[in-house]
Amino acid sequence: MKKNVLKMAVAALFATTLTSCVTINSGASISNDTIGSKVGEAKSSIILGLWSSKGEQNDIKKAAQNGGITKIHQVEYVDKSILLGLVINHTTKVYGE
Repeated sequence: MKKNVLKMAVAALFATTLTSCVTINSGASISNDTIGSKVGEAKSSIILGLWSSKGEQNDIKKAAQNGGITKIHQVEYVDKSILLGLVINHTTKVYGE
């Protein structure tokens, strides 16, 4: 009986460790037009809150360049937390023309 409870506790701990969470922060629209026909993205991973795989390259300017956007209508940030926040995948999305 105690072995089964211990196995269930270990399985529950393992399952919660592997779960992830996604947070989407959408910035305000810059103009009253539609959000645009183009989408640009810049991605990076942040490990232990100390190290980023792309450094400062994950910004609005880089996302706009990746999408060929010269007129920005809306900006969106998406953060996906993995392994209880040990790794965070950060994406900057830019919508525009």
